[in-house]
Amino acid sequence: MSPRVSFVLHAVGHADLGVPPPDSAGATDLLRLLDERPDDDDQTRRILRLRTPAQTTGDTAPLAAALAALHADPDTAGTAVHLILATTARVAAIAAAIDRAVRRLPDLYGGTIAAVTVMHGDSLDETDIATGVTRTLDTHADPGTDRAYVVWGSGSTQTVLGALDAVITSGLPWSLIRIGPTVAPRHAVYDPTAGLPVDPVVPLLRRWRYHDLLRVLADAGQLSLTVEQRRVVDAEADHFGQAYVVPNADRMRAVMAAALMRGDGSSGFTVRAYVAQRYHELRAADGSPLDLLTWAEQHAKRTPVTLGAMLRVIREQRAGHADPAVRAAKAAPSGRWLASQIVHQLNEMGKASAHELRPPDPLMLDALRRHLRQHDRTPTATATAGDGLGVPAAGDDAPAGLGPLTLVPGDTVWYLSVVGNPSRDGSPYIVEQIVQAAADPDRRDDLDPAVRTYLGLPAGQPVPVKALILGTAAGTYPHARQAADRLRAAGHTAVAAPIADLGVAADDPAAFTEPAAAELLRQHVGPDTGAIVLIPTGPKEHVLTLLAAGQQTAAVRGIPLFLRQLVTRDRSVLDAGTHRLPLRFGTDLAILAAASHALDVAELDTAARLLGTLATGQPLSARAVSLSDALRCATPRLRRWPVPVQAGVTTTEDCTFRMIGERIDVWAALPDVDRDAATGMRAIIGACASTEHSIDANRLKEATRRQVLRPLYEIRNRLPITHGHGRADGDTPEPLNPEPLNLEPLIVERTGGAQHTVSGLLTAMAAAARTTFGDRPGTGPRLADLLAELRADVRRLRDTEHTELAWRAERAGQAGRPGLPGLGGLGDNRLGTIIDTRPE
Repeated sequence: MSPRVSFVLHAVGHADLGVPPPDSAGATDLLRLLDERPDDDDQTRRILRLRTPAQTTGDTAPLAAALAALHADPDTAGTAVHLILATTARVAAIAAAIDRAVRRLPDLYGGTIAAVTVMHGDSLDETDIATGVTRTLDTHADPGTDRAYVVWGSGSTQTVLGALDAVITSGLPWSLIRIGPTVAPRHAVYDPTAGLPVDPVVPLLRRWRYHDLLRVLADAGQLSLTVEQRRVVDAEADHFGQAYVVPNADRMRAVMAAALMRGDGSSGFTVRAYVAQRYHELRAADGSPLDLLTWAEQHAKRTPVTLGAMLRVIREQRAGHADPAVRAAKAAPSGRWLASQIVHQLNEMGKASAHELRPPDPLMLDALRRHLRQHDRTPTATATAGDGLGVPAAGDDAPAGLGPLTLVPGDTVWYLSVVGNPSRDGSPYIVEQIVQAAADPDRRDDLDPAVRTYLGLPAGQPVPVKALILGTAAGTYPHARQAADRLRAAGHTAVAAPIADLGVAADDPAAFTEPAAAELLRQHVGPDTGAIVLIPTGPKEHVLTLLAAGQQTAAVRGIPLFLRQLVTRDRSVLDAGTHRLPLRFGTDLAILAAASHALDVAELDTAARLLGTLATGQPLSARAVSLSDALRCATPRLRRWPVPVQAGVTTTEDCTFRMIGERIDVWAALPDVDRDAATGMRAIIGACASTEHSIDANRLKEATRRQVLRPLYEIRNRLPITHGHGRADGDTPEPLNPEPLNLEPLIVERTGGAQHTVSGLLTAMAAAARTTFGDRPGTGPRLADLLAELRADVRRLRDTEHTELAWRAERAGQAGRPGLPGLGGLGDNRLGTIIDTRPE
């Protein structure tokens, strides 16, 4: 469907007069000529079409190039063009001249312009620009029938980025039109995802360890995978899923890698079971005749016998009084593992998660990271699930787009920058200021909070930062090299590299093209990378080339690309924000798919991090955070709980034990709680954690365990991923070895046949809690209702994005243009080749 109106957003600049930005005198002269003879149409055309000798920046006016690209698309035939000139005080006179000329000569730039609006930004601050553009679009545009085109390559980069933020937020279908000082074909063709070897959904979900979701999407035909890619996806899903039902150390390391990546309140559920599995793995290797954990369990004085209790028995056994066999077992590698500081931290992580739903703190994550790094290695090409060789992805001969999946996810942030000439006042380049601030304990927490949040790094924890500083070969490369030298001298990691000068033809081997930029990133940006941030300084054409290459690199690795703002209104570099994935070539779909799955398994902290990376995801992220706080009964943050919950709370009891029933209901309502053993086990543990943190008094807590919710806790303590065969409340049952994919026998046994499913068990426990403690006052929505609403909203966005991408892929095929397989068609949101982003 063709749009009713095409809104063309153009950042006004000196290029519109054909003079370089420093040439204020040249611009003034040209504007004076236009003002002196406003009725001289021939002179107006000559000046604004850049036909005079004084105009040296190019032979094609930026707006002429943009409109030529716009009208090259047959879908825009017959549509009205509404030109929005985004300007600030510095170039307001240029905008006024264009406005006056276009109103008199609608075909001035080669295509009829039906309307023109000048948007005056209060400053170059991108928030001010976005506010002004939003106001203009709200007044004139209809997201249901219109679409927007943002011109890239002319005017202030900050103005363009502010306009782009506003367009994305508006809901209008949009595209970028690339212009520049080179020949016309460069104006018309741009495809940032052409040649991607894999749908961007796949590497992102692999990185977040959502292997089960990948398999579901593949089974549903929503992914297009090669045979080799599908083999890896299936093997990883098997390897990860078996960790819950047939746990061993190798399989559970995959789950530990997921815990490290996601940092959710539920991430520590399986940590203590992993400690035991790792002990058995080491003991099998060192041949220690005595099983210290079994020995400690026999000598423990409390039930159920937790890992902490066993470690305490082992630790408190005095060396002089210990049995020689015990002393030998403690001295073996397996025994030293149990006594290590890493195990102590992992045990604390497990306790915080299983009893408080608390996300791991930095010390816990650091311990897990250091341990997993010892096991990180590139698996062999023939690795299969369960063979003891780690995550079963191929090595050097990996299927296209699916490289080795390391246990420790990358957390380094690479800052990319093309530098211009040094500042006149001698101040450091922006990239230098950022890297220096990242290492400063007093400033790093305030630097790029969106990036920090995505990586899951709490305040106080440093972010590893590296810089790639580029300069043009015959121009700014010496300055780039000097900047990198200064950073390295101060102890930072920085690399400088030369790139081609502007104006080099695209077919010249030396040209700075997207493939050349991608190769440059491949050489320098290593597998330890967790995010890429582009600082959009330097020539706009090179910035866009680097942005395209960065987007490709990020998509294949499953990591985000952030586009950084330059300065705030008060010229502060460090306080400037970031644009979250502004070029959404399918990445929104990957994020939404991962976030939707996180909500399906009640990983609310993880969902909040994922949703926070979307251009319009902050409200959704805030809802996930508020639900997480309410679910874990974080009363110090009561004001952040969902508003309907706060409205019904009048006493402490209302938000603590009177909400136990509805907290358990959240876990009972998880979509796959009865179909997937891993989800069922996590729901049982999560329900217990939600209950325990709702009760402060230990005596009441113990009574709840023993009386009100006794079956729930007995079942939790017998799961393979908790205490395995731990005793509950003094009972001494036979060790449990349930059917791998069926929790029913255990539930039937512990409930006396009253319940057969996880949802049935949890629903019954919620009812028992309400009978004992009452219910939260009011008739408003409960936590399970609020989570269902959030899940539905995210799923709706995900499905809309999928529909649009599928439609674009179909349309690209009809037009004979290559699109990405599967969820893709992602090569169709082009700069210069105008593609509608809404289905008909």
